[in-house]
Amino acid sequence: MAPLSESDLSFLAAELTLGCRILAEQEIIDAFGHLSLRLPGQPDLYMINRGMSPSLVRPEDFIVCDLAGLVVDGDGHPNGEWPIHSGIFAARPDVQCVLHSHSRMSRIFSLSTQKLRGLLTSSAPEWQGGLPLYRAPGLITSLEKGRALAQTLGSHSAALLRGHGDVVVGASVRATVLKAISLKQNADVLHEVLSHSPTIELWSDEDLAAWGNPAPASVSDEAIAAKKNKAWDYYAARVDGTLGRLLHKPYVFDTCPCCGYEPTRRAAIAED
Repeated sequence: MAPLSESDLSFLAAELTLGCRILAEQEIIDAFGHLSLRLPGQPDLYMINRGMSPSLVRPEDFIVCDLAGLVVDGDGHPNGEWPIHSGIFAARPDVQCVLHSHSRMSRIFSLSTQKLRGLLTSSAPEWQGGLPLYRAPGLITSLEKGRALAQTLGSHSAALLRGHGDVVVGASVRATVLKAISLKQNADVLHEVLSHSPTIELWSDEDLAAWGNPAPASVSDEAIAAKKNKAWDYYAARVDGTLGRLLHKPYVFDTCPCCGYEPTRRAAIAED
């Protein structure tokens, strides 16, 4: 396959930038962390933010590296933990995007005797058994450690790094970012549940099957795609100002379609 054009690379960098902005707004990344994307048609190359705060990146702050960590396009150098991404991309051909974060709840559960489990809706079938835990100390600054982390991750979509944070992987930037948000939401709820009782009632196999059922045949592909997009659109609206403008802009109507309330008539009555 021919190398990607500059416009293609710019599009991917913009998608990664928005992904980082969403993760920062959700307090999953801060001064630390990195998000990468395998280049389409070039499985041995990936785009990643250069060694700077991922919360502050712009499209021009992304570089392209090979699996040996060498920069093949862009200005700057990758974060010292680039082997996280190289190790996972080499071991998992199905993975197209990798996130490493120091998410607070992931750190808490990485040091706890309680596993970080997914118990909320469709997360339950995937994560109820608990996330795998990479126990080795130190930063992941060598390919040997990157491969060891990839081995711990196995076929899972997320893993914890003890006293460090987590890795989350997916088939796209959007899927990975939304997966990270789901992981944080599950961790928040589980942490609260454990504060009330050390005992957790797990879902039965039958329950898990119910949560894992695909959409009914009557649901169109368009409807399924819209459902996937609405979460991304919501989080994107939080960071680009759209949601804030909508929430602070009065919604004016002549007659409420729900209750028949007429604000203009109500004002006239008040004046009388």
